[in-house]
Amino acid sequence: MHRPPARDAFRPELQGLRAVAVALVVAFHLWPDQLRGGYVGVDVFFVVSGFLITSHLVRELVDTGRLDLPRFWGRRIRRLLPAGLLVLALSAVGVLLLAPASAWHATGRQVAASALYVQNWVLAGDAVDYLAQDQPPTVAQHYWSLSVEEQLYAFWPLLLLLLVTVPARLRRASGSEQAVRRALSLGLVLVCVASLAWSVHATGQEQATAYFSTLTRVWEFGAGALAAVVLPRRTSASRVVGWAGLLAVAGSAALLTEASAFPGWVALVPVLGTVALLRAGAPGGRSTAGWWLARRPLTFLGDLSYSVYLVHWPLLVLLPWWVGHDLGTPERLLVLVLTVALAWLSTTFVENPLRQGRVLTAARWRPYAFAATGMAALVLANVALQGELDRREARAADQTAARLAAALPCRGPDALANAERCRPVAGDGPLVTPPDVVAAQGRQWLVQECQQGAEGVAPTGCRVGRLTGARLRVAVVGDSHGTHWVPLLKALGEQQGWEVLVMTKSACPATDASRYVATETSAERRLRCDRFNDAVDRVLLADRSVTDVFVSGMFSAYTWSARPGAPLDDPAVDGFARRFARWSAAGKRVHVIRDIPLTRGELVPDCLVRHRGRPEACAVPRAQALPADPAVAAARRVGVDVVDLSDQFCDARLCYAQVGDVIAYRDRTHVSFEYSRLLAPYLARQLDPPLLQR
Repeated sequence: MHRPPARDAFRPELQGLRAVAVALVVAFHLWPDQLRGGYVGVDVFFVVSGFLITSHLVRELVDTGRLDLPRFWGRRIRRLLPAGLLVLALSAVGVLLLAPASAWHATGRQVAASALYVQNWVLAGDAVDYLAQDQPPTVAQHYWSLSVEEQLYAFWPLLLLLLVTVPARLRRASGSEQAVRRALSLGLVLVCVASLAWSVHATGQEQATAYFSTLTRVWEFGAGALAAVVLPRRTSASRVVGWAGLLAVAGSAALLTEASAFPGWVALVPVLGTVALLRAGAPGGRSTAGWWLARRPLTFLGDLSYSVYLVHWPLLVLLPWWVGHDLGTPERLLVLVLTVALAWLSTTFVENPLRQGRVLTAARWRPYAFAATGMAALVLANVALQGELDRREARAADQTAARLAAALPCRGPDALANAERCRPVAGDGPLVTPPDVVAAQGRQWLVQECQQGAEGVAPTGCRVGRLTGARLRVAVVGDSHGTHWVPLLKALGEQQGWEVLVMTKSACPATDASRYVATETSAERRLRCDRFNDAVDRVLLADRSVTDVFVSGMFSAYTWSARPGAPLDDPAVDGFARRFARWSAAGKRVHVIRDIPLTRGELVPDCLVRHRGRPEACAVPRAQALPADPAVAAARRVGVDVVDLSDQFCDARLCYAQVGDVIAYRDRTHVSFEYSRLLAPYLARQLDPPLLQR
């Protein structure tokens, strides 16, 4: 007859499994090109957590017929928050000391979200925010998985209570354990199936959002819970099951990539592999996977796994700012050593004392008071930081306006136009606008309110320039590289008497073809872009008062295909040519602005801070910075105007990130507001006389 294991039996192989999980995550972060699927370590954590938490809760339900919820949540607080909040606070201080001010806004926002354990939802929102996608990772980004777990801990005992009370069998004196487990098994199966189905659907629709969603991860936690609810039965196949589970986890880490449709159904492999390891039972002899997982080196790392996860990522983010360059192998090995050392210190002097000592155990209210105080302190610190950043940006904006109003020689693109007189081209005086203020421009209204986001399919209705008594109405269309010309067109509009209609959408070039972006895993955004382009087309063709259309986009970022029912021989060029011809036939003058030069791929303000005093280190050879532009090819085929501002970014050899003491880019790919405005006279020189007042 089968006997369940002792209720308090310690299974050391679970600590070894935790060690495997955290090792996969750390290795993935340290060497992403070598272990591209190491992110599955997070899924292993979810399953193990579901198993352990549910085991404790089921034992309490069976023994007492109830759950002491304040006690459960208090234990979770004592286990997780002391080290979690401490690492957040120290990481934020590290950013203030080592990182450029351009990183402070996003860091403060994500530290506050992590302190409240909603970081996963912030990242899910950022995943569909075109502007946020261009930001580098913060020291708190890895708290997304901890946020998912905390949210699950908050509602999981309530779910279990619901599942066992609905059948009204909880209070039975005889057979109560069997009744509890039967009710939980059925309910958890339904929960897991529903969550997995949603995960598959959401991953197909918007993978980046699905990755961070709690709803797509419930089934992983539930799979571990099911492994705890169904009593283990050790059989002759347990040895094979254990090794198969370990192989599934290791194979997932080795074979999956960041391009895999994850979580979705793909997550079944590491999740079921972890369940197999849990169900294989306690370690047997050397021939079992559990025996090897229970060895001291792995259990030691498993004991530290929570702190290892907490500290490794801030070290990876901060160390490059300290050493002044990207991390090589020696620095990455240093991160590994520091991670284990700091994790041991955290576990020994923070986690264990506060979890077990009287400071947080003497009274039930103390963990909650500690949590409220710690969370509030980090949130209020973020509020203060954001307020100071807003005041700093306002002061810098006033100073920038004064400097732009002054007729300074060799400022901005004038330094390239007068290169013989203006040396060095990048400038050697104070910057017109500080790097952190330039980096914050994506949050300003010209971008946030004038550019349609990823979800919208209609123009925003934004207008700039001469809003009353305009001499001409013009429009700017395209993706965010159309938006970054809005400061330029606003300045020209005010000077020349134009009302400028802004009809741009993130990642949506103005074409009759369909565009594809490598990072998108579903067709939904492409279809929204097609609908947006059709709406813009209808507006322009119906509005005869619009005389001129400016077109711009980051055309090198896309691949192209013909839309269904609208064949194109060469979608990349023909899609633009067909649209330009249609607008020209309707009496519009079309002006295609060639896309700006490519950068090195990192945030330009940060690059300039990193190479302070050597702005040329952020420049790119001209031959690499100017890829072929299909919209320009289409414009020349149809015979519409082409505006090329490349010489205002580049000389014969290099394309610059900073020109004449002005930062040319606000991020990796978009022109800064200041540089856009300073390019207004250069664009005007290439326009036809009807557009200009002389």
